[in-house]
Amino acid sequence: MFGWGISVLRQQDTDRPQPAEFGTVASWRLAVWQTGLGGLDWLDEHASADRIIKLCGNGYSIRYTGRAKELLPHITDKPPAARDIWLHDPGIILTDEWVGQTTFD
Repeated sequence: MFGWGISVLRQQDTDRPQPAEFGTVASWRLAVWQTGLGGLDWLDEHASADRIIKLCGNGYSIRYTGRAKELLPHITDKPPAARDIWLHDPGIILTDEWVGQTTFD
């Protein structure tokens, strides 16, 4: 399968607001979806416009950070390029953690 599994996570609460870093601990999931190869294009566009920050990554995983006001308007109805039906490779072992569909928490 070619594409991405995307999760939007809230940054763990701290005593004071801090910018996220690659290793920042996430506290809870806000949304999760699956997309094809071009599914990160909108995030890269926002990063190029300095609305969010691409922290780094080598392809798996890639991490971005941004404020809710920049991200939520794009994902609340249907995230860009989100698959209606999730794909998985034949023979993959699916556990109870496999969501199988776009989910908002």
